[in-house]
Amino acid sequence: MKYHENYEVTCHVVDENNHIRPSDVIRYMQETANHQMRDRKPSYYDFFYEGKAFIVTRMSVQIYKQLEQYDKIDVNTWRCEAKAATFPRCYEILRDGELIAESYSEWAVPNRITGKLSRKEEIDISSYEMDEVRDLDLPKRFRFPKDTPFEKVGVHHVTYSDCDMNRHMNNANYSDILWDLIPEVWNKEVTSMNIRFMKEAAYGSDIEIWMAKMDPAFGNDPVAEEMYGFITKVDGKTNVEYLMGLRKTEKHQ
Repeated sequence: MKYHENYEVTCHVVDENNHIRPSDVIRYMQETANHQMRDRKPSYYDFFYEGKAFIVTRMSVQIYKQLEQYDKIDVNTWRCEAKAATFPRCYEILRDGELIAESYSEWAVPNRITGKLSRKEEIDISSYEMDEVRDLDLPKRFRFPKDTPFEKVGVHHVTYSDCDMNRHMNNANYSDILWDLIPEVWNKEVTSMNIRFMKEAAYGSDIEIWMAKMDPAFGNDPVAEEMYGFITKVDGKTNVEYLMGLRKTEKHQ
């Protein structure tokens, strides 16, 4: 079974090509998961006030077609069978019944006070709709070759508006920040996002951004014409590893 929600894409979340920004693809997916938690219980707030929080550790998103302003979309999400301290979740976005994007993600539930991870037997989410794991073309895990020619391309200072309830950089915000660094981004559309979250970036911290152009085949995205790898660092430690696939797009008049 899958939990379902519907939305209309607003004019404020598209670029000059009338294509939805990559961060907003993730936001629609995660908003639907939050609705499921709110409606089925325990909610995000229930966990939060127990000192716990679902934290994404990995997320792979494959985008088949671009969403445009005022598209009416159906978003489905479901939990998958948990293993040890890992809680998988899948998503799909449909427009007029056609699959537009889908995602596989993994989450952990740390105690915000002790930092200890909760195991599956300690977290009762049996009321959430559950289904099978969605297999994507993208790998669930990737590792950059040691000789990848990363270059420092910027620093992002984490502001208050970047942050979530944990006062850390919201996971969805990384995609737009890195997207902005793609050369001639206005001529391109995102086809995939593959992200590993390793260390949180607290309010007021500085995120160093390192970028490298990759062989398009590296990310296993079957339609990507270009592939960019990113490593971001906070206090000298890696906080995110990211692969973004892109292809040329036709501008809308």
